[in-house]
Amino acid sequence: MSIGFKKSLLGFNCSDVINYIDKMHRAFSEKEKNFNSKIIGLEKEIDAVNLEREKLLAEKCELDRQLNEFNAKYEEIERLSENIGKLYLVAQENAKVIIENSENNANIINQEVNRNLYTINEAHESLELLRNNIAETSKNFVLEVDNLMNSLSVTKEQISENVDSARDAKTQFEEIYNSIVK
Repeated sequence: MSIGFKKSLLGFNCSDVINYIDKMHRAFSEKEKNFNSKIIGLEKEIDAVNLEREKLLAEKCELDRQLNEFNAKYEEIERLSENIGKLYLVAQENAKVIIENSENNANIINQEVNRNLYTINEAHESLELLRNNIAETSKNFVLEVDNLMNSLSVTKEQISENVDSARDAKTQFEEIYNSIVK
C-alpha cells in the first residue's frame, strides 16, 4: 500500500506522516462514532424486543390461565351433562316401572307417581338453574338442556295421563264390582 510520504533527510517527511495519522485517526473516530450509534440503536431495539417479549409472556400466562379456567368449566359441564343424562334415564325408567305396576296396585302407583313427580319437579328446577349458569359458557349446551327439559315435561304429562287413566280404570272397576256384588 503506497501512502505517498515525501522523503526527507532522516526518513519520511514528519508533517506527511502526522497528517496521515490525523487523517486515519479522524476516519477511525468517525467509524467508531458510527459503530457506537449503531450499538446504541441495536441496544434500544433489544430493549424494545425484550419489553415486547415480556408483554407476550404476560399475555401467554393470561391465556394459559383462561385456558385452564375454560377447561375446568368444560369438565364441570361434562360432569353435569352426564348427571343430567343419568337423571333423565332414572326418571324415564321410573316412569316405565310406574306404568307396568299401575294395573297391579293403584296405591303403589300414586305413591311412586308422587315421588317421581317430585323428582321431575326438582330436576326441572335444577335444569332451570343449570340453564342460567351454562348460558354464559355455551349456547349449544343450552339447546341440549332445553331438549332434556321438553322430554321431562312430556314424561311428566304421560305420567299424569297414566294416573288419570288409572283412576278412571279404578273407578270403572269399582262401579262394575259394586254392580256385580249388589
